[in-house]
Amino acid sequence: MLLQVQDSEMPPTLKNMAISKFPSMCLFHTSIHGSTLIITYRKPGPPETSPPTLKIPLEPKDLSSLEKLNIDMHYSPTVAYNMGSKYNDWFSECFGFKVVLAYWGGNPRLVLGNLPSPPQSPLVHAISMLPFVGARFKAAPEGFIAFSDCAPFLCITEESAADISSRLDEGLEMDITKFRANIVLKGSPSAFDEDFWAGLKFKNGVEIILTANCGRCVSLNVDYETGQSGTGRDGSVLKLMMKDRRVDEGTKYSPVFGRYGFVGRRSEGRDLNVGEEVFVSRRIEERTKFCELERDFSK
Repeated sequence: MLLQVQDSEMPPTLKNMAISKFPSMCLFHTSIHGSTLIITYRKPGPPETSPPTLKIPLEPKDLSSLEKLNIDMHYSPTVAYNMGSKYNDWFSECFGFKVVLAYWGGNPRLVLGNLPSPPQSPLVHAISMLPFVGARFKAAPEGFIAFSDCAPFLCITEESAADISSRLDEGLEMDITKFRANIVLKGSPSAFDEDFWAGLKFKNGVEIILTANCGRCVSLNVDYETGQSGTGRDGSVLKLMMKDRRVDEGTKYSPVFGRYGFVGRRSEGRDLNVGEEVFVSRRIEERTKFCELERDFSK
């Protein structure tokens, strides 16, 4: 997670850098090798023979030695850890302004959106917010996330992406990576059929509970080659979706694409692999409403 630093002093609470406000975020490409996260910076222009790369341990060796940071993500606070100048300076040089690389460190933040089960009682909520104790409180783990916006998973379909491509100029195709999903499915009976999916079950038994629609922002208009807003219809994707994809009263000013999800309680710790067979385990008759917390999506 990257955080912008204002002036030369670190503010008491830092906010995350989102691609909608910092489009050059898309120029950083990630891969994981063993216990190491590798970041490659592909700046605009002719391809470099050896683009700058940075290796980061997935887990710091000594968490107690890192400075704590107060983080505010969409008004959902948490505590993270400053990874230090070795990493901060590298990113700051690439961006051209000071930033901080923050490590989650196991301190959860409350979900802003639909939960897979009913909301907690006031007592459970109060305990969950206590430092360190809350991070280990397991009564309702689905109510917490790390640095994800609204949920750990985001599911989309190739059929829906093809529909968006059909709205672009001839010869253009929607870059599916702009939707930033971690579950991409194909074989849906129609585009946007996933609006009515409440659960997915994979052949290996893993279940994903789908709880909320993903309201989209101007990040869809970013050109991932230049790190700036796209031109022509390629830079107007959000507008092209406004006519018929504002289908959620809870986020009525944003077009919807994809569904947020949480792993089922009996599926924690299991693996998903590319190419696995999956089917829709539960459907809903009406689309969900964002922040419809009173509903139990686990049934």
